[in-house]
Amino acid sequence: MWKTGSSRWKKLDNAAKIFPSLASPEDPEIFRLSCELNEEIDEGLLSSALTRALEDFPQFTDTVRRGVFWYYLEPSGVRPEVKKESEPVLSPLYGDAGGLLFSVTCYGKRINLEMFHALTDGTGAFVFFRNLVEQYLVLSHPDRFDRSAVEIPDVPDREQSADGFTEHFKKGVGSPLNFEFLGDRTKQKKVYRFREAKNPDLSQSVTEGWVSAEKVHRTAKSLGVTVTEYICAELILAIRSTMPPNEKNRAVAVALPVNLRRYFESETMRNFFGIFQITYDFTDGSEDLSEVAASVKKSFGEELTQENMEQKIASQVKMERHPVVRVCPLFLKDFIMRSLQRVSMKRRTVTLSNVGRIAMAEPFASFVGRFDVFNSSSARQLCMCTFGDRMTLTFSSVFSEHEVERAFFRRMAKVDEDIVVASNYLR
Repeated sequence: MWKTGSSRWKKLDNAAKIFPSLASPEDPEIFRLSCELNEEIDEGLLSSALTRALEDFPQFTDTVRRGVFWYYLEPSGVRPEVKKESEPVLSPLYGDAGGLLFSVTCYGKRINLEMFHALTDGTGAFVFFRNLVEQYLVLSHPDRFDRSAVEIPDVPDREQSADGFTEHFKKGVGSPLNFEFLGDRTKQKKVYRFREAKNPDLSQSVTEGWVSAEKVHRTAKSLGVTVTEYICAELILAIRSTMPPNEKNRAVAVALPVNLRRYFESETMRNFFGIFQITYDFTDGSEDLSEVAASVKKSFGEELTQENMEQKIASQVKMERHPVVRVCPLFLKDFIMRSLQRVSMKRRTVTLSNVGRIAMAEPFASFVGRFDVFNSSSARQLCMCTFGDRMTLTFSSVFSEHEVERAFFRRMAKVDEDIVVASNYLR
């Protein structure tokens, strides 16, 4: 067996504990990071680069095991292998048999990393992925690069493996037990939910669009909002345009993951994110872009506060530490987590995740064309990231209908007429 790192078992971080319970054929709880270089990928060199990257990040060879009360991590002892991409995107990785919870594939000029969410979040995965890409470029261009140029976080192992939720939990914050993490209950607002046909095999439909980041930034600035707020407003209006007439009285609720490292001093490579939600009710507001954007901006300002982030951490930690929850056997926790997730999904229309601007040191950056990111979803999710002037906007869903995607990219074509859109479906 091939082993790296410690042989001891480890606890899952607070956020990760839910993912093994929720993983299903409809949503295997996997996300993908891709990097397209300016040259064809050498599979053998990529395999060597992966071996080098795992020397710096051995924790990614861990697997999830079932305990009596909780899931836990232990080294898989499996040697990772790079393969040509041949399976459908976001195919399940987690199972009771164990095994690696990530895969690295290549196709043409593209390097792909798919990872089970229990190992880390997008921020942590990008640190590993960037290291992998740089290791590959060092091997493929030994005359241009030295291995010492590869970026390795100068962070102690203890900080990388820390559970950010536990470390930044403050006693006395919030009520003894609440379900704040489920999202806004929107007591007086009926939330619109997609009722579309799903792919028969529950595979993920992916639609990607590439636009000029500078043009999007300029448009957002003209409206007095951030890029994320602007894209959120466009998404709301795209959904509005596809809503059936008899459901136009419903509000559009957008769930947005937020990187908690921005609010707390943390260098953890594990999951450390929270989810906040904004709701736009068209019965109280117009369909004018500037008005929707202004409303979104106001909601962001109200939700994205230090106090709210502390409340989100307290909500999740208190749930985990509740005496009744702690003594529940794992099969019962699975049932509870799935039930709570169903409630949460009923309170949202769509999810929007912005990984932000991806930076790579020169001269590595000159070999990279673009980065992509997207997440498996049992409903519909839009992920976005930016590299240089290339902004990638990617929808993923199990739906076989794509009117929302078409409506959104038609709107974005008004911002950048040179937009390029691609998908993995035939119509």
